[in-house]
Amino acid sequence: MTKYLSLFTASATALLAGCAISPVQEEVTHVSTPIVVSQILCETRDAIRGQMAAYLLLQTKDDVAIAKGNELKDRSIPYSHIDLRPLKKDLKNTIASFAKYAVTYDFTFTGTILNNVNGNLTPTTTFGAGSRIFPFIARVDRQRQNIQSFRETDTFGDLLKNTTADYCPDPHENASRNYVYPITGSIGIAKQLQDFLSLKVFSKLGAKEGPPTFTSNITFTTTLHGNVDPTIVISPVENSTTRSGGYGLTLERSDEHKVIIAFAAVSSAMSEAEVAQFFTPGNEFQTPRGTAEELASQKAVAESIVRFDLGNQRGPVIINQSLLNLF
Repeated sequence: MTKYLSLFTASATALLAGCAISPVQEEVTHVSTPIVVSQILCETRDAIRGQMAAYLLLQTKDDVAIAKGNELKDRSIPYSHIDLRPLKKDLKNTIASFAKYAVTYDFTFTGTILNNVNGNLTPTTTFGAGSRIFPFIARVDRQRQNIQSFRETDTFGDLLKNTTADYCPDPHENASRNYVYPITGSIGIAKQLQDFLSLKVFSKLGAKEGPPTFTSNITFTTTLHGNVDPTIVISPVENSTTRSGGYGLTLERSDEHKVIIAFAAVSSAMSEAEVAQFFTPGNEFQTPRGTAEELASQKAVAESIVRFDLGNQRGPVIINQSLLNLF
């Protein structure tokens, strides 16, 4: 019996050794949180470039626009090497308006670990006339959870012009899709941006007061299960005490990775000086912080949290002042 108990103890120790006191996403994805964020920001940057290329390629009667559209489409050409100044003034004004578009990302990474240990031991004393049993049952349930949340706001101009090659390699290549932990790979921002721009143009998205906004709530949940359940049974022998028992160890790890992405379109005009600065290759583009577009994207995130997260809570909900200030 001691041998079997030792085997159980060794198995339990091996499983529990991988369990953190405070579970974080990097333990299971093997990708650090800063890298996850940088990949999503760089994917957004590439999506903006793709939409600019698509817009220019629609100008079928403009050879210059087509040529520049193909340059933008070719991701082997660094963005800083593409000179868009030869474009017609109306096209430049339209593309330059992208510079003040804003995007806010609200990240929430939740890791939960459950460790349940169940055991039972049943000594049986046998006699010629029958037997007596003395069951013992023990159970230990443990749960640990860690929630990380943070927010990032950018303008399209900053992403395109001020992102260094160390942060977003240029030429750019998006991370491949990860079907086990999707947050660590490409999450489909290009489609979200395309939907936003299409709604803005064709569905009068900006009919309400302030910059038009578009929000996507993306949630990925991955749950891993494991269990060890050895059972020991010894056949009774008359006039002896025998034992039977089972020891169960259940390990469950659940990771929820959520990102709310809110886009806000431009509400203020670009001056000729700003347009010229935006189109000068390699030149840093100065975007003031706290613009109407940035505030609108942050408010759109707050509205999404109130609508989908707080709206589903049971009982009283406490909202802090920073959230209220956005309304």
